[in-house]
Amino acid sequence: MKRFKLAAMIILLLGCEAPYEKNKVSRTRVKKKKENPLPDLPWTPPLALPDKSDNDEQIPRYLKPRPSRFSTKMWKKIQRHQDEFITIRRYLHSHPELAHREVKTARYLIRIMKELGLKKSETIGLTGVSFVLEGNGPGPTVGVLAGMDGLPVSEKNKKPFSSRSYGYWLGKKVKVSHAYGKDVEMATLIGTAKILASMRKQLKGKIVFIFQPASTKVQPGEKMGAPQVISSGVLSRLGLNILLHLSLDPNIVVGKVGVPVGAVNGGLTHFSIRIRGTRNRICSGNVPWKCIDPIAVGTHLVQELLLIPSRKFGPDHQVVLNVGKINAGESAHLMASSFTLEGTFQWLVPSDRRRMMRLIRRQVRGSSKASGTKVKLDFKKGPQLNVGHKELTSWFLRTLARSLGRKGVVPADPLADPGDFVHYHKQLPTAMFLLGCSKKNNYAGKRGTGDFDPDEEVVSVGVHVMANLIMDYLHSSDPPQYTPPKPVKKKAKLENP
Repeated sequence: MKRFKLAAMIILLLGCEAPYEKNKVSRTRVKKKKENPLPDLPWTPPLALPDKSDNDEQIPRYLKPRPSRFSTKMWKKIQRHQDEFITIRRYLHSHPELAHREVKTARYLIRIMKELGLKKSETIGLTGVSFVLEGNGPGPTVGVLAGMDGLPVSEKNKKPFSSRSYGYWLGKKVKVSHAYGKDVEMATLIGTAKILASMRKQLKGKIVFIFQPASTKVQPGEKMGAPQVISSGVLSRLGLNILLHLSLDPNIVVGKVGVPVGAVNGGLTHFSIRIRGTRNRICSGNVPWKCIDPIAVGTHLVQELLLIPSRKFGPDHQVVLNVGKINAGESAHLMASSFTLEGTFQWLVPSDRRRMMRLIRRQVRGSSKASGTKVKLDFKKGPQLNVGHKELTSWFLRTLARSLGRKGVVPADPLADPGDFVHYHKQLPTAMFLLGCSKKNNYAGKRGTGDFDPDEEVVSVGVHVMANLIMDYLHSSDPPQYTPPKPVKKKAKLENP
């Protein structure tokens, strides 16, 4: 009986066992990679011109939309390829490189532009590249510019395509990211090249795509990229008539473009102040009356400097001062031997720059006499930063009004940082516009920081704007006239008798 029960239990257990499978799937969990899907882009441009009404007479002529027979066709092409443009932007965003070291970026640009039928024209500097798209007939030559370099800034945005690149800055290994949005600028130019290359039969003249290295920040001893482009002679050899540039502005929402008021941006002047204290071993925090404390003098000086713009300049003057770096002290229990502060001030009128320098000198001298310290003051003067030709910028307003609507064209901050694009203004007519990159309720963050995260919809908006600007200029019967600036004659120095 016992044997019978044991046999019955064995049969029951075997019957309940799952049959053997040769290709049995393992039950171990496979971690799936988090994918960031391509976003839905709801923004659409006003493809039809507004109806004529009585209010049109009150609108100035330079804001009346300019008719175009290519705008609708180009936008349909952009819609078909906008996912591809965002994929390109994500690749560039995840592989940033520091200034003058954009080797992999240049190789990627050469490969992808070659697929579009554009061959590399010239090498600019160490890593910069340019490409030429020739039209079907004679016409002007339009140049478009984008930066290539990243910054030694760690990205704080945690996304699958976030930057994980490293580089060497001042001899130290640092994280690198596109904290100025140069990846968006490059993706915009690539998208523009793809759209216009597919419309080669409708093109007149030439389009030169310039990818410039070192457009934001360089290491000590290195030069910015714009002077290298100018000194290389590529602008004159390719015969550029104008040069266009689209930069990002997180203070403007997506779908709008900022135009610098009067086509002028603020000049930037850097200053540094070093205050020396008493240098001996007796000076410590226990006997502060036996020595001079440079930190106390310096902190009081910082407060006085920050009051200069609001107390010495009226509301009709735009002067902004910032103290961004302070360095002092060797140990917590010792009196500091020196105090160093660095800052900048921005201005619109050259007379305000000269007055600001006089006021800073007077304040520094007063602090030095009152405290008995030795103070060294240095200025690094900046030029007036003209970022665009006035007539050319005004001429393009009608194109922007058609491409984005009248409400899509807004005045930009006249003290915004234009980078090194200002160097091109003295060489040929230029126009710079600021693309909005923030959602209505989602600020993109400050440029130059690890929090900067522009909305990806700005890529398709940038391609739409740039393609319309180029096509309108190439097919224009009345392009703006340009008078080159007169060279400044240097006064001859009189020899001493």
